[in-house]
Amino acid sequence: MSALIEELNEYYRDFLMQDPGSLGAFYSDNIVFCDPLHRIEGLPALKSYFAGMSRGLAQCRFQFDDQPVLGQGNACLSWKMHYRHKWLKGGHPLQLRGCSLLRYADKIHYHEDFYDMGAMVYEQIPLLGSCIGLIKSRLERS
Repeated sequence: MSALIEELNEYYRDFLMQDPGSLGAFYSDNIVFCDPLHRIEGLPALKSYFAGMSRGLAQCRFQFDDQPVLGQGNACLSWKMHYRHKWLKGGHPLQLRGCSLLRYADKIHYHEDFYDMGAMVYEQIPLLGSCIGLIKSRLERS
């Protein structure tokens, strides 16, 4: 595994304990960061996004699978996020599987996260989660 990817993994292993100011160690100044809700452009905007995202979280750490898929300037990392948020599932621990597509040269200039937004948020909200569960069970039976 490249040193750059290992540095990124180390940062995310205990996300809440990290300083967003250190993101420049592995992300380029012109980073484009995408997830199911956002498209963030530029390192200052990403630092601000990470600082804001951390506010409601009581826990957030990533467990990476052993072998990332690496190509020439590309990487795909699969992970499991362990998180707790005061507004989701009564603040109880939750897990979410996902993967990240990275493009890099000297530093990472493109990072896109793929995960099920419903599993992360919508299914964890009491009334909404029950409705989604009911719909899923009906779809499974059809």
